[in-house]
Amino acid sequence: MAATAPEGVRVPASQGLAETLVRYGVKYVFGMRIIQEADPDVLVPICIHHENTATLMAYAYARVSGRVGVAAINRPGNPNALLGMHEALQSSGAMVVLMDGVPAAVRGKHALYEMDTEAMVRAVSKAVVEAPTLARYPERLRTAFRLASTGRPGPVVLHMTAGFRRGETSEPDVEVYAEEAYATFPAHRPPPEPQLVARAAELLRTAERPCIIAGGGVNLSRAWEELAELAELTQFPVATTISGKGAFNERHPLSVGATGSIQGGRFGRGRVAERIVKASDVVLLVGSRTNEMATSAWTVPDPKSTIIHIDIDPAEIGRNYRTEVGIVADAKAALAALVAELRRAAPKARPRSDEIRRLMDEWREDNSVYARSDQVPIHPARLVHEICRLSGPNTILVSDGSSPFMWASSHFLVDAGPTFLSPRGTGAIGTGLPMALGAKLAAPERDVICLEGDGGITCGPLAELETAARCRIGVTVIVFNNGVLGHERYNMWGRPAEYMAFLPMDFAAVARGLHCEGIRVEQPSELWPAIERGVRAGREGRPTLIDVVIDPTQYLRNPEGFKPGETAGH
Repeated sequence: MAATAPEGVRVPASQGLAETLVRYGVKYVFGMRIIQEADPDVLVPICIHHENTATLMAYAYARVSGRVGVAAINRPGNPNALLGMHEALQSSGAMVVLMDGVPAAVRGKHALYEMDTEAMVRAVSKAVVEAPTLARYPERLRTAFRLASTGRPGPVVLHMTAGFRRGETSEPDVEVYAEEAYATFPAHRPPPEPQLVARAAELLRTAERPCIIAGGGVNLSRAWEELAELAELTQFPVATTISGKGAFNERHPLSVGATGSIQGGRFGRGRVAERIVKASDVVLLVGSRTNEMATSAWTVPDPKSTIIHIDIDPAEIGRNYRTEVGIVADAKAALAALVAELRRAAPKARPRSDEIRRLMDEWREDNSVYARSDQVPIHPARLVHEICRLSGPNTILVSDGSSPFMWASSHFLVDAGPTFLSPRGTGAIGTGLPMALGAKLAAPERDVICLEGDGGITCGPLAELETAARCRIGVTVIVFNNGVLGHERYNMWGRPAEYMAFLPMDFAAVARGLHCEGIRVEQPSELWPAIERGVRAGREGRPTLIDVVIDPTQYLRNPEGFKPGETAGH
């Protein structure tokens, strides 16, 4: 490929797509579709084993980097990309999917791998942008970036129905340029209406027991500093939704953890958040869709509370709660305006920091016996405790769905920033490792620890360990190997289902066969050195899998009030 053309210079149409992507600052393209016109040292292709990995990597890359992620999918693999797109749609991930389509001239003739791509992907995408000719690819790509990065971010499909060069002897030139503002998100930050900010501030000033719930919109807006400033100014307790985990430093004395029934039970930290939020008379919701899981089926916050709701999407205001003040605005802009308004006269509510500290101390005490357990097979609480010892401000924690997610979302305390990823849009297993790979490419200087279940990693992504080794993506993958689909076996049908147990599997051996470091852990004393070794290897670009044999019967035990049917380990 020739050197990148300067702005305003025309290039052959076949080069327009690659040139435009470069101008948007795209570094990686995830997928099996190779953009042949691109310089691979500039627009790096990350070739994967399954298209679902491509879209999940692009989603996670966007979440951590703040830039629009890009995946490129060949026509036969289009259906395989849907899960990652669904996750991005539900979790508001800014992504452009370059998706091969059937040229109009041969539709209905049983063309190679013919399918109605547009109909298939419309339900899992924010928009589908048609690109019928090579000459229109740059223009239509710019449209896709605009749509993906504005409003509520989401995945946008560029439906490419011209194909790449098919033996043309001549082609038109196209103008190449990028709208740089749309390379990152949120590209636009709509401000709040001043009179609504004033009304919200007055409600907060006169509240007796107010609190804040930060949703995923705070992370998408990257409004971490503004939220921290508001909390420090007001001394209000701060809860998050699961998607909002990382919106606020969970080691801060005002943090009460994540809301949601899945974090609850005696051993889940969600019990602290629920207690604080349900006792609040005024609740400030920021960037939350108030979905069923985050609100414990719309009981947290209490519907009787006075609700102030900030969201960039007007459809979310008042969707599930009667809202006293609804502010349609970017979270960062709205929080900054609210801080400025409250500085004129700060709220006088009595601080609740002593109550928070007491509740957190009680939670830690209840969990301490399992965190120190020397039982064999290893109790998952001991595994989680050892991982926590090695995590800090430089750590990004990525969790697959099901059992590992329950532990991660409840027990890990993360710092503010892009520090926690999980498949909350879909709840699907088999998503953790692909997201961890995307996160590490977005932040190579950070430690990325991925929690996988044995069911999750065998659900598809196991082969991507080879991708990690080949591309030197230094993630540390920790497998909760209990030999069973534990959450489903014990929690979803009310009685153990023996057909959900697996044959014994040695994931460390498989990892070594896929050119990664593989460590098998069967004793609690082996946990700390194994995790430390894995994190150290990751810093050198060497991916590591730690296969931890944990107790498959934890769900059935009844120590000191633990009830079968409570979430895993809680």
